[in-house]
Amino acid sequence: MPIVPSRSGRIHELLGRLASVSPAERDSAVAGLRLLGARVLEPLGAFISGAGPDARLAALDVLDGIDDRAALPRILDLARDENDAVARRAIEAASVRADCRAVPALTTILAGRGAASRRTDAALALARLQAAGAVEALDPLAARLLDEREDPGLRVTILEALQALDPPLAPATLRPLLKRLATSSDPDVADRATSSGPGRRGLAPSGARLVDQLIAPAHSPEAVARLIAAIVRRGAPAIPDLVRALDGLGPLRGADAASLRARAALHEAFAALDTRVALYDLREALEMRPRTIMPALLRAASRIGDASVVPVLARAVAEEAALLDACAVTLAGIVSREKLRKTSTALRAVRPEHRTALALLWTRAKAMRPR
Repeated sequence: MPIVPSRSGRIHELLGRLASVSPAERDSAVAGLRLLGARVLEPLGAFISGAGPDARLAALDVLDGIDDRAALPRILDLARDENDAVARRAIEAASVRADCRAVPALTTILAGRGAASRRTDAALALARLQAAGAVEALDPLAARLLDEREDPGLRVTILEALQALDPPLAPATLRPLLKRLATSSDPDVADRATSSGPGRRGLAPSGARLVDQLIAPAHSPEAVARLIAAIVRRGAPAIPDLVRALDGLGPLRGADAASLRARAALHEAFAALDTRVALYDLREALEMRPRTIMPALLRAASRIGDASVVPVLARAVAEEAALLDACAVTLAGIVSREKLRKTSTALRAVRPEHRTALALLWTRAKAMRPR
């Protein structure tokens, strides 16, 4: 009779290859271990405890390919791994098994103080489990969604995930959530809840209302910051609404206090979105130096970091020495982003009568830059 190698010997050999530095060797070992099925779970568990991150990721690929209930606890152990890539891969693997036993572990991650990426992955995993029939996954999602102290970005992620469920949430479940969220203190959450509902799943509402709120009068600095953060979460699609709002303010010269404040808020939003689409207007505003909004304009210029602003800063300091420190902070931001040197073209564009001011600005900005 032919001699048949023992399965335990084969498993031991494959586990050795699973720890290889070669991706091809690891992939081959993953395929071999998957073919052996549930019998590899116990030795694989012992292997994981002493394996490096790449090997643990490979072990997850094995577990993900074993269709046995006993694989889930080991996957959930790795969802708490110290390595972010391993943990996030395990969270994803746990969510595709349609097994309600994953809900408590994912709820702990979602409600914890871990990395934002893991909490977001846990939220999306719970949403997938809910769609697959694990109805108990909805409660932890609703708890985070309705918590006004929770990170707004995570709340928006959860709301979008719930609206995109297939099959969808029953109207009797979704409507009360949206009603509560419509009164949220976070403008983005409230706007999305107001704009959404059964029959409009997965459709992101326009950012126009948020922009309208941003340029409305009598906002506190804290409210402006919240609105800008909400607009930034909309990303590039919000830029046309901001441009239309800026155009609607009319010319800068002769603008009243409310219009100036609105213009400053818009420029801070443009800067937060890292777009230079309104750079010409920003330079023009800086040249006019409206005292009430100059700090906001300088913050926006620093964040955008465009070298064409440097001559404007030099002129401002030449004509108003009191602006030296504020303009130096802005110059430091521009120098850092544009990697400017004293010989850079942008500095040569400074007019001769403003070069003394530029030298002062450069010295002050250099002292402010981190070494």
